[in-house]
Amino acid sequence: MQNEPYAQDGTDTVTRIVEDSLDYLADIIGDGNLAGRRVQAGPVLKLMYDTAVSVALRHSGCRSVLLGVDRIDLPRRVCHMDLVRLEGQLISVGRSSMAIEVQCFVKRPEEREFTPTHVGFVTMVAVDERGNPIRDIPRLSYDSPLGVAAKSLAEHRKAQILERRQAVEWIDRKDDFRVSDVIESEQSVRYDYLKPRETEVRVKGQIISQNVQQDGRVKGGDFLVWLDRVATYTARQFTHNDCVITLSTDDILFKRPLHATDRIELISRVIHVRTHTLEVSIDIVVHTLEGEQYSLDSVTFLILNYHASGPKKKITTGLDLSDDDQDSLKRYIKARTRYSFWKSNPESHLTQSPV
Repeated sequence: MQNEPYAQDGTDTVTRIVEDSLDYLADIIGDGNLAGRRVQAGPVLKLMYDTAVSVALRHSGCRSVLLGVDRIDLPRRVCHMDLVRLEGQLISVGRSSMAIEVQCFVKRPEEREFTPTHVGFVTMVAVDERGNPIRDIPRLSYDSPLGVAAKSLAEHRKAQILERRQAVEWIDRKDDFRVSDVIESEQSVRYDYLKPRETEVRVKGQIISQNVQQDGRVKGGDFLVWLDRVATYTARQFTHNDCVITLSTDDILFKRPLHATDRIELISRVIHVRTHTLEVSIDIVVHTLEGEQYSLDSVTFLILNYHASGPKKKITTGLDLSDDDQDSLKRYIKARTRYSFWKSNPESHLTQSPV
């Protein structure tokens, strides 16, 4: 049962401890007709979002909306008809924002115990009925048994975000990249090559949520499912293989809210290819009902190509880059940098296992 809020130092400021926000969701995921096959990342990301919504509500006592998702690595299999349990807790609080850790565990029908699969961080913002941020949400006290670990985790997360940004920010300042400077030696036999623009997939539509928020905002979880669907379609088109799965999503930040009346255009393309994996970048362009058009963000998905029987499958199509396409060269070297970071920085809580 949730503890009563209390004030510190004789003030009227409401403060809650980490234990107050603890919550979990659990469900049998996927389609019974596909039992035992890998489930796509979108439904898992949506469950993580739903867990973060519940944790944020327990702390703030009001509705919250999705601000961002930190990089999430999903290297371990989650299959259709697995029992998935997600445990969430608050690790830091801003003026209106809440950073939430979500841990995922999976139990297959033949297993007796849950196995940890991955960890993610979701940032929510408390809003009122009009969708405006609420600036007086309760503060977070680390003065509790779980508080010390949560504070350390929040500091570690902040340092990792900074490290990831610093690793790639210099790339945008250069405009003289050459293919010979950035391209890696081929690690796999390629039978054909495509220019980045030839891998492009464009979709445009509305996000249809079952329950639109009072202020007309769509649910962030539904958007995450759509992004993953477009990313994996782009990978299937490039590899000529239906068996692809998201291994990782990079940091996602929703700078402005999305509404049910918005037409959203997703421009997806392959930006980096390795032996068994490729990275897909999706530019998000929003067309409002009033006729305004703006770029929301660019998000990336690291995707694995595999055989239907399970093992990794080599990708036989490569990218044809050119010196006069600086945008593609920059995306390529950013992806290469992110991949190196992914391989050299195991998850905070879990050791990566073979995919």
